[in-house]
Amino acid sequence: MRLVSLLCVGLLSLQVSCGQTNKEVVIGFVEGLSGPFANIGEVALRHLHLEVDAVNRRGNLPDGIRMKVIPFDNKTNPQEALLVFRSALDAGVDYVFQGNSSSVAIALSGAIAKHNRRNPEHPVLFMNYAALDPALTNEHCEKSHFRFDADVNMKMAALTEYIAVRKDIDSVYLINQDYSYGHAVSAAARSMLEVKRPNLRIVGDDLHPIGRVKDFSPYIAKIKASGAQAIVTGNWGSDLTLLIKSARQMGVDVDFFTFNVGMTGGVTTIGESGVERVHQVTNWHANINEATQENAKLYRVKYPDVFEDAYYGSIRRAVRMLEKAMIESGTHNPEVVGRALRDMEFADDAGLVSMRADNHQLLLPLFVSKLVKIAGKNDLVDIEHTGLGFETLAEIPAEKTRMTTTCQFE
Repeated sequence: MRLVSLLCVGLLSLQVSCGQTNKEVVIGFVEGLSGPFANIGEVALRHLHLEVDAVNRRGNLPDGIRMKVIPFDNKTNPQEALLVFRSALDAGVDYVFQGNSSSVAIALSGAIAKHNRRNPEHPVLFMNYAALDPALTNEHCEKSHFRFDADVNMKMAALTEYIAVRKDIDSVYLINQDYSYGHAVSAAARSMLEVKRPNLRIVGDDLHPIGRVKDFSPYIAKIKASGAQAIVTGNWGSDLTLLIKSARQMGVDVDFFTFNVGMTGGVTTIGESGVERVHQVTNWHANINEATQENAKLYRVKYPDVFEDAYYGSIRRAVRMLEKAMIESGTHNPEVVGRALRDMEFADDAGLVSMRADNHQLLLPLFVSKLVKIAGKNDLVDIEHTGLGFETLAEIPAEKTRMTTTCQFE
């Protein structure tokens, strides 16, 4: 009788242990948390914690599962990212979140796919919230990779539609970071502007080292000498804020057309000199509607002492779609959850989005907006307490952002 009791206790202990193991899904945040883009990584991590905490409070995941975030510093370097991915695997990650730097994303995507082929008993999904190189959903596509932001071509298509109708702009200057993403931005801008505004002159096309330029005045001097009326750039992080700062200091009065000026420090750096002159194309900004304004305010409540405001709508979207996929599939197993993500439709705060099954690129509405003073505009939320915010000029419906793909999943 005693032996039977001991066996029962042993079996019960085993069940409890297994239950505890299964009640935690581990998210590895593999991002640059040191180096020139550390502040951007830290901001993204705060966005991720905000959304994961909300999922855990709702408590709707199957079998009482809770999400846990573990950060890993990849120093915004592809080689470092591969090294820390091994550490992430040792920590038992089920999902990897990364977005800042497409070269890092391409390296990670390949490594995750290789791991999944060799270790089918422990698959991992890559939740890409900001790496925009079109190659990730074309020639470098992997079934384990899902992108929750629009790629370079999708965003440039929207931005050039707006530039094309600006008849007051006769010449533009392209300046971008010298790596895969920056090259993609430059190429997309050239090809699309040639079709939509064949009489528009591209008077310069510079590529500069990523994260290493401390003084952009030589580049701004070239732009000034070219007579360009507008700058088109995909720069992000300090490479964008320092570029804008140099333009302001040197009195270069041009329109900026950007992807990332709403990111940390961009609006504060440019200040009122950018009012009515700085434009962006994004999947999210605070003033799209009341729902986006509420989410912007929630971020301020959560982090009252930080400098930045809400920016990464793509992180919120990725976490909430992951939550929905787990609930619908009844598990947190990445392989099963991945199948639930394919073809998923989701009602986001900025509109209805859907995940393409053929290349795992999210289709989502895009918004062209400009920087304005919000004084007297009570319906707008400002950025970084500057009294400035973004106002929507044009909305591109999700289905119109669909691009052809060369993706062929294994």
